[in-house]
Amino acid sequence: MTAYVRYVARDGGDGVRWGVIEDEVVADGVVEDGRVEELAAPPFEGEVRAGRGLPIDQVRLLAPTTPSKVIAVGLNYRSHLDNSPIGRREAPPEPGLFAKLPSSIIGPDAPIRIPPDAEVVHAEGEVVVVIGRRARNVSPGEAGDYIFGVTAGNDVSERVWQRGDLQWLRAKGSDSFGPLGPRIVAGADWSDLRLRTRLNGRVVQDARTRDLIFSIPEIVAYTSRYVTLLPGDVIYTGTPGKTAAISPGDRVEVEVEGVGVLANPVEAGL
Repeated sequence: MTAYVRYVARDGGDGVRWGVIEDEVVADGVVEDGRVEELAAPPFEGEVRAGRGLPIDQVRLLAPTTPSKVIAVGLNYRSHLDNSPIGRREAPPEPGLFAKLPSSIIGPDAPIRIPPDAEVVHAEGEVVVVIGRRARNVSPGEAGDYIFGVTAGNDVSERVWQRGDLQWLRAKGSDSFGPLGPRIVAGADWSDLRLRTRLNGRVVQDARTRDLIFSIPEIVAYTSRYVTLLPGDVIYTGTPGKTAAISPGDRVEVEVEGVGVLANPVEAGL
């Protein structure tokens, strides 16, 4: 497996860079001594190293991609059907797609900001697919060729708005409601990855992607029937079990096996 990141140097030099990480993820998402090797361009069309690098403790990681589209799938774990905050649901006959806004994306350690008029906000830990090639009308059998890798995501959701609004624009797409990262891992076995969400250190979600109702290739293929997917686009694949309410002062961690931990504090928005 190979891990890719977007980052800035902590000393502020050289602006935003793409990089490949040489390290090892061990238990509970801990990353041992690592180094980021700078890439000359985004890695979707091939890895070209620039010949420069930094120790990982000298960089600040950003969201690992800048997607043109942020697609998400609802009700994709059976364990979530009985625990949906908007009422018990039947298994869907096809993937239930919705969109978040690219402006909702934030990276590791960036704050989730709760809008002042929000009432009930939940965290939803998810495995997120990152597209590597232009995909339009691909089959499930072909979909793997269009997947660049996976990362961790948090589909932050305001439940009152989700039930009452005409569309889920503000419920799912408000600024900072799309944490993503810390890195994209290529070569992972996305059919059976462990996903865990922790709230203030307590595990609140624990599942594996083998429990998805619609598999990752099925999701990519279905989405590509209607939406042209471009390199760097992302699909949040669904959240398991019961989701947890979050408030200013909390800390949410989403861990995906082999990817690491996406951690974000929760703050009050303006």
